[in-house]
Amino acid sequence: MKESDIIRAIHQRFPDRFDITSIGIGDDCAVLNEPCPLVTTDASVEGVHFDFSFMTFADAAYRCLASNLSDIAAMGGRAVAWTLALGLGCGFLESDLQAGLDAMGACLLDHGLPDAWLVGGDVVRSPHVFMSVTMWGKCETPDKTWTPLTRAGARPGDILVLMGQAGYAAAGLELLQKYSSGLEDAHVRRVVDHFLRPVALTRLGPALACEGLVRAMMDTSDGLFADLPRLLERSGVGAEIDLDVLDRPDQPLDAAAAKTGRPSWYYRVYGGEDYGLLAAVPANALDRVENLAYLHGVPMFRIGKVVPTHGIRWLKNGMPENMADNSFCHFG
Repeated sequence: MKESDIIRAIHQRFPDRFDITSIGIGDDCAVLNEPCPLVTTDASVEGVHFDFSFMTFADAAYRCLASNLSDIAAMGGRAVAWTLALGLGCGFLESDLQAGLDAMGACLLDHGLPDAWLVGGDVVRSPHVFMSVTMWGKCETPDKTWTPLTRAGARPGDILVLMGQAGYAAAGLELLQKYSSGLEDAHVRRVVDHFLRPVALTRLGPALACEGLVRAMMDTSDGLFADLPRLLERSGVGAEIDLDVLDRPDQPLDAAAAKTGRPSWYYRVYGGEDYGLLAAVPANALDRVENLAYLHGVPMFRIGKVVPTHGIRWLKNGMPENMADNSFCHFG
């Protein structure tokens, strides 16, 4: 394919939406019709974020878009528009490109955001396939006022909650890396599918923001062990975490863990790319948050509490537990 063929295929899948942008795809910049104060960028690179030995370009495209949707949702917003920078090799198949674009369209529908539209981008030749999405979002509260949810609002006494299918994606990735077959069991397959097509909490995040129920929030793209210190540092507080809560039974995750030989809690602590939400909740709002998560079909763990002293105390059976740093590091 020539560059013009690739752009044409993208434009056909995501035609101009003049309700979102006044000039459509094809100019030097996109022009959005309304202010969108939230902006995020996530890149996805072959060999780092995806591996074609056990997944498709469509899977990689879906996951890249979901990671951006999660960032917007974690600040209480709704995605409005996005651009795509795409690097492809000379032999890349047009059918794979089309499947990837269709997967991105499906990702938007799956997350209840059919109007979050592609408004521009760039295409380059690259020795490795990569995608980089920049996404704009906004939040609409009933009273038309809004302060974005950040990582900086947690206070001592708040309850820390983890929402989403914690650990599924990391367990699914390990299964795909270790086994080329034997993943047909329904429970195991659910975990694998959660890695290939993750579910960002695009409905729950804005709902929590609109109700004003949480003080600080972020998504768990890198996993609890890596992400929790970031929220605590921005808030200037510490935490006590109950590992026993993270060891509760879960059939799909337990089935995957039995196959890999790791305990289920390991994935919930160290596993990333679930795109769940980690939040600090005032104690008097905890039941309302739990009810809202239940209404959205999202599992929730009450994992611990915020304390004044910096650092994290990991507790098991009420006793301090030394935790090794097994989290993923891009530059390790």
